[in-house]
Amino acid sequence: MTPAIPPEPDDSSVPRSMRSQMDLLIGDKRSLIGAVSFFSIIAGFAEAALIAVIAQVAALLVSNNAGNAHHASNATGLFHVHASIATLLWFGLVLALVRMAMQWPLSVLPSRIASDVQASLRTKIFDAFTQASWDVQSRDREGTLQEVMTSQSAQATAGAMQSTGILTSSLNFIILMGTAVALSPAAAGLVFAIATGMFAVLRPLRSLGVRRSRALSQSQIQYAGSVAEANRMIEESHVFGVNHAQFERVASRIARVREFFFRTQLIARLVPNLYQSLIYLLLIGGLFALHGFGAGHAASLGAIVLLLFRAAQTGQQIQAGYQSLQQSLPFIDRLLRVKQRYASSAPAHGTHRLQAVETLAFEDVSFAYNPGRPVLSDVSFKVDANEAIGVVGPSGAGKSTLVQILLQLRTPSSGRYLVNGEPVAKFTLADWHRLVAYVPQEPRLLHDTVAANIRFFRDIDDDEVERAAKLARIHDDIMGWTHGYDTVVGPRADAVSGGQQQRICLARALAARPHVLVLDEPTSALDPYSETLIQESLHALKSGLTLFTVAHRMSTLDMCDRVMVILDGRLVAFDTKAVLKEENQYYRAASMIAAGTAGGTLPG
Repeated sequence: MTPAIPPEPDDSSVPRSMRSQMDLLIGDKRSLIGAVSFFSIIAGFAEAALIAVIAQVAALLVSNNAGNAHHASNATGLFHVHASIATLLWFGLVLALVRMAMQWPLSVLPSRIASDVQASLRTKIFDAFTQASWDVQSRDREGTLQEVMTSQSAQATAGAMQSTGILTSSLNFIILMGTAVALSPAAAGLVFAIATGMFAVLRPLRSLGVRRSRALSQSQIQYAGSVAEANRMIEESHVFGVNHAQFERVASRIARVREFFFRTQLIARLVPNLYQSLIYLLLIGGLFALHGFGAGHAASLGAIVLLLFRAAQTGQQIQAGYQSLQQSLPFIDRLLRVKQRYASSAPAHGTHRLQAVETLAFEDVSFAYNPGRPVLSDVSFKVDANEAIGVVGPSGAGKSTLVQILLQLRTPSSGRYLVNGEPVAKFTLADWHRLVAYVPQEPRLLHDTVAANIRFFRDIDDDEVERAAKLARIHDDIMGWTHGYDTVVGPRADAVSGGQQQRICLARALAARPHVLVLDEPTSALDPYSETLIQESLHALKSGLTLFTVAHRMSTLDMCDRVMVILDGRLVAFDTKAVLKEENQYYRAASMIAAGTAGGTLPG
């Protein structure tokens, strides 16, 4: 049985204006686009003149074979020609070389625009993501950012390619049509009328293509999320024997993407192919006209037919490019929305320097993920520097949310968060990040060396890396590995135990000599040996920094000066362990239950 796929909201229902979409694509590439226009005009005039020369030479060669003149002396429309066949051939050679030379910049510049646009899109989106609030970042489904940064941006970049293609084709069309008008206004007018008429007739198909592309964009996001989820859950899938069900879940996403991809590709090809069919009808009509007028008008009519044929071909390129551009707009629109969503959530940066953390305090802090359903309610406390604070409470009590507010990952819905008696938002984030560190319950390592994992993109020298590793009781383990601090660890790399991963993360937190260290259940899943080493590290650190520890094991609280008890989102008690055993029912019961269990684990 195929697992049911939960419905996901489609955030593409309100597309942005085409101008804002194109600004995102080519807003800073106008000078390059101007250069493309310049070279397109030169190439267009060279081609138009070359077509006229070819038609004239062909007519002269036919006349020469029939024993007629060796010179062209002809008036066609606004043009008057009087030259020998050799002169025309040399002139045609120059025009062909000029047009050939123009193909280099007309190939290089659009390619440069497209590659720059793709890199710029990805840079802007990832920059906005890194600056966004953690609340917004954490709401993205697995795989969403990766899909946006890869497939969606690649398909959006196709819009940049199409926009330059439309520009060059449009300029060529104008020049070719202008030349055709000079030769035969009536014929050129007829072609222009038919071309614009077909453009209007095919508009419903283009609109359908845009809608199909919007659905394709959404289905690709959902597919990427399913793949990322399947990759994360692969161990559980093997254990529970549900690999096939997992496959069916992803396969249903693939089938949905396939259907929308088929529909968009069908429309993308059908529209220009219909337009191309009209071109051949025009060509046949031109040949009928040439046949009807006779050979005496071969040069002028031949030039007109060739010009109109090329103009019609260029019109088909415009039609195809415009269709592709329209179908890339939903992808551009999604990137624009994602970028704006990230950018609008970026937290405000304070300007005051923070040299040291002397006190941390909550004043009536409340927080709710959804209106009317608070997770924390009226939490107030004050902690002095170098205190060790434990945080306990049953699952769902609000401990993790409290930690996230402490770390400035979330902003209180109401109340105040004070550092040294001032609102925390007043201080620079750079100082905050330097002075506050965190060790999560689940260790997360980069696919990189041990040293790089401890350094974690910060300017920390090797001596400090080693110092932190020693404090975290992981140095001896590292030195026992073949490559020492150059050992590559992380997902799907050299295997290190959970306890070793946790101690590497602790070393990461200690490497910048923080003033505040927050640990989220650091020993809840560790073996006794690893737990002992972590406890030794924390006891050694206790007097040098302010420590917050969310605890599931009573042994974790041994070093704590005071303990917070969180129940149903409220701070019901905050005192020493001795006082809490006497006065707090939850803590007393938890201590008794933990004392009777092998691991000394708190309830809930």
